[in-house]
Amino acid sequence: MVKQLVLGAFEEFTPSFISNGWPHERSDPAAFATLEYWQSLARELDIAGFDFLFFADALGYPMYDDTIPEVVVREAVQFPVLDPLALISGLAATVDRLGFVVTASTTSEQPYLLARRFATLDHLTRGRIGWNVVTSDMQAALVKLLGLGEVTPHDRRYDRADEFIDVTLKLWEGGWSDGAAVVDKATRVFTDPGAVHRIRHHGEFFSVDGYFPVSPSPQRTPTLFQAGASARGVEFASRIAECVFIQERNPQKAAALVKLIRDQVELRGRRRDSVKIISSISVVVAETDDAARQLRRSLTAAPSRDAMAALFLGWSGVNLMGLDPDTAIDDLSTEVGKTTLAMYQNSEMSVGDVLDQLAETLGGTKITGTADSVAHDIELLAGESDVDGFLIEHTYGGIATYREFIDEVMPILRQRGLLPRTPRSGSLREMLTGSPTPRLQDGHPGALFRPDA
Repeated sequence: MVKQLVLGAFEEFTPSFISNGWPHERSDPAAFATLEYWQSLARELDIAGFDFLFFADALGYPMYDDTIPEVVVREAVQFPVLDPLALISGLAATVDRLGFVVTASTTSEQPYLLARRFATLDHLTRGRIGWNVVTSDMQAALVKLLGLGEVTPHDRRYDRADEFIDVTLKLWEGGWSDGAAVVDKATRVFTDPGAVHRIRHHGEFFSVDGYFPVSPSPQRTPTLFQAGASARGVEFASRIAECVFIQERNPQKAAALVKLIRDQVELRGRRRDSVKIISSISVVVAETDDAARQLRRSLTAAPSRDAMAALFLGWSGVNLMGLDPDTAIDDLSTEVGKTTLAMYQNSEMSVGDVLDQLAETLGGTKITGTADSVAHDIELLAGESDVDGFLIEHTYGGIATYREFIDEVMPILRQRGLLPRTPRSGSLREMLTGSPTPRLQDGHPGALFRPDA
């Protein structure tokens, strides 16, 4: 039986993203800071049948030696970058079906404030909001911007994330009983006081004592994504994630990671298929394979070598430009982006080798060719890796990233049964996980915080 894939668009609220391709002739980033730019993109994705628009985020910026490299500012390496949560209500007013996933960090946020914002957006999107839970990249910048004191070790950030998630789940799932919203004019009862519950949590990182003032939204808990393939990241995902985002480029390694995640999910007492795993791919389509390869080369040539090194610095915390090019990449370590660094390790590559290849390799799998060959490669990759769907990565920017994919590739994928004939609808949780309701499934640990659990 052919697995029907879920499909997302991978963006950031910035002039350029993974490709750093804004100098390319097909890119038009000047209006990136306008609502109309993103509304237009959302409408196109919605009509085309994409399931969701995924926003990465960067609270900080690449830096080393206590300063920001000039290339970051000069060549727009995730700088400027705006707050994606502020976009969502404006986009939700534009489309009726498309879902939205927004990245937010458990290292820089507070549980109550974040829970309030996501619950509000779940109301405004009618249950089509998801949270991509991260523990933060660009830690060096965050230390300065948020006064964190020092970079928090990788595993210690996950300790905080575990407690952070528990607090938000208590607020979303445990704050109100079903039926608490009465809205009875005759009795002057808008909300039943006995059905609103005081949340008390006193832990190592957070202390909350009070009531959650946001009435229950369609999903209550936003659909939970997680990105991070380190051992600690997989452990975290197996406990709380409903969708896991991976960027492993080798199909065999991706298949092994998918199996590992599902094995860990099962060990937690959750169903293996209760977590959907989504991989990112960069797609370039043209009329001929030669034309597609030429277009890919022009996209790869758009950013400078220094700009790609700065992007790698932001994601991994490793400044390749400051190292001897002959240094073995396997000799390096980081407390910031272990997954990004690990993608280049166990390969006998040097720092110089990685620098030379960043524009071609950073990000997910690169698929280049005619519409038929791209559709074939996507089908093959899905089968080999056993993922449940794909994020189409930002390349040129705006609708130019997706135009040929929408017009030429998606119809072929539908013909092959890899996409539904009629676009999915409902809450984001129903669209992505197949849940019969907008609410968390019973096997999820968040369900245990419900008042009647």
